[in-house]
Amino acid sequence: MSESYAPPRAAAEPTGHPAVDAAVQAMANAAPLPLPAQIAQYEAAHRTLGETLATIDEA
Repeated sequence: MSESYAPPRAAAEPTGHPAVDAAVQAMANAAPLPLPAQIAQYEAAHRTLGETLATIDEA
């Protein structure tokens, strides 16, 4: 099985929330990484997005 390099993709349209934008970009950047590194990036993004959603509920 051969792995090909894929450059990081640009994230979706900016949300206007820096933490959310950074999490989305981190997920896009994780694509070419080895699987364990991808998982770490996705888990970190999940935490960030969960924390952000929790603050919305508090508002």
